[in-house]
Amino acid sequence: MLTQTDTLTLRRLAKQDIDAFLAYRCDPDVAKFQGWEHMDRNGALGFLEHMAQVPLLQLGQWTQLALAGRSDDVLLGDFGVHLSGDGREIELGITLAADAQGRNIGFEAVEMITAWLFARTQIDRIVAITHADNKRALSLLSRTPFKHTHDTHDVIDGVATPERWFELRRDWFQARRVSV
Repeated sequence: MLTQTDTLTLRRLAKQDIDAFLAYRCDPDVAKFQGWEHMDRNGALGFLEHMAQVPLLQLGQWTQLALAGRSDDVLLGDFGVHLSGDGREIELGITLAADAQGRNIGFEAVEMITAWLFARTQIDRIVAITHADNKRALSLLSRTPFKHTHDTHDVIDGVATPERWFELRRDWFQARRVSV
């Protein structure tokens, strides 16, 4: 366990997460705006085992962390965390299972992981980037302290994709005096 709230746990992904992981990663509504590739069971098991062992918060590397219910430890989603090569910024990706959406879990989870990231690193900011049509992600981010900074277009699989960028700066975090 990396950190907890009254209802959620942030921890490493593990082999026992396989069924829940595959259920939401294969859900077309959840996967619609995500950049990851579809995985079969063996690929997903290999990924979970790798993520359980990979060092946390390594410069220039992505790490996936599990979001689970505190009372039952059931996987509700995961976070992709990429620490920039210079260690000054983290890009944060969020995936929630369909049944975890719309229950305020995302808001609580974002507060938990951002507090944990600022407490464990020297980053200046956390960046979240989402497809401009991802209404669920936009709704979640609008309820957090993340601020919309700009919009861009990226080419993904040969298609111009509108993206909306958000950031949360360390100075906001420090002014709030959030503790972990």
